[in-house]
Amino acid sequence: MSEPKVAIVTGAAGGLGGACAKALGDDGFALFLLDRDLDGLRATAERLRADGHTVDFEVSNLRDPEDVVRAVDAHSRLGTLGALVNVAGIWAGGTVADVSIDDWDAMHGIKLRGDFLMIKSALPWFLRAGGGAIVNISSMSGRTKSVQTAPSYVSANAGIIGLTMSVANQHAKDKIRVNCVAPGMIRTPMLDFYTEAQLEAIRQSIPLGYISDPSEIAAVVSFLISDKASYITGETINANGGMFMV
Repeated sequence: MSEPKVAIVTGAAGGLGGACAKALGDDGFALFLLDRDLDGLRATAERLRADGHTVDFEVSNLRDPEDVVRAVDAHSRLGTLGALVNVAGIWAGGTVADVSIDDWDAMHGIKLRGDFLMIKSALPWFLRAGGGAIVNISSMSGRTKSVQTAPSYVSANAGIIGLTMSVANQHAKDKIRVNCVAPGMIRTPMLDFYTEAQLEAIRQSIPLGYISDPSEIAAVVSFLISDKASYITGETINANGGMFMV
């Protein structure tokens, strides 16, 4: 009997990470969850187990190369690596003048460096398994000038799109597909950074007229991980209700 296929999901204590984990669990993956928030990880794991999913987790610091390797390697407790979804991230607003060097390093460390370290640590496992699929979560802000978010947030998310294309090109021959999703506004705790007036202005700018539920973004991730997307690699899919079109 073959080992279960495992999906690693970072940022799994958050709303979008939890939704992506649920979608992949519904697709038949065993779930290995990573986050720096132990209480949040436990809560997500409990919900998923209550739905009948196989779940394990590790607290991990995505800025620490050794800790990332340790955490990624631990997925083997569940089975063979089949998917990686890099969701973990933080939000920041403001101008260049507002962004301190520490703020810049924190943003790029958790998001761009973190995604790089996760992919680098997972690649040997994907090669051993004969392939797999990776989805990175960027942002609409990584494709635009952005009005609300800081240059650090914009540049880190733009970098993820570039990282996606580079790794996809280098490892297509290894049957490892790498894609990216660039969401718009999502109903997660990150909305707490916006005033009601700002949220209303944003709603009015979205052609579909509403802010997405995390499950809608998770459905795109599920598709890109699945065999239905077998001929798609190196792409970034906009999922923003039509707010940004290219």
